[in-house]
Amino acid sequence: MEITAKKDENGHLLLGFDGVTFELPENAIGSLQKLIGGRLAQTAGGNTESLQRKIKTYRNLATKMIVVDDVVLQSILPRMKPEQLVTMVRLADGERLFHKVIRNLSRQNGKQFQQDYLDFDQITEHQACVYMEQILPLIKEAAQMQKNRQFEQA
Repeated sequence: MEITAKKDENGHLLLGFDGVTFELPENAIGSLQKLIGGRLAQTAGGNTESLQRKIKTYRNLATKMIVVDDVVLQSILPRMKPEQLVTMVRLADGERLFHKVIRNLSRQNGKQFQQDYLDFDQITEHQACVYMEQILPLIKEAAQMQKNRQFEQA
């Protein structure tokens, strides 16, 4: 739907919606601005709450990766992009996952990860959610592998 807005010679606002034009007086413009501003604020507030819930969930998932066996972690690390791995490590509580990742990468890849960790220090919450959504299948796979390993050891 195409929406156009312009003022005519008399100062009235003309709003056009797909060929239909409305002429609005000045007082209607103020009310319309308040209404739109309120709706945008509601949407932004809802998105912020949703984003915070996702971040909390992803933080818990990342923290749980600390207890995954090294063999399981080694199987999923090479399939993660650097920004995804850095995001997961940054979301985890403390530095234990950072050290575990370093321990389970080759020396060269460990150095590269440390550099990436320093370089990707400005990740937004939205970007963090996107990266975590992308690696969610890998985390699920790691959880299943860990469960199978524990079952075999019992």
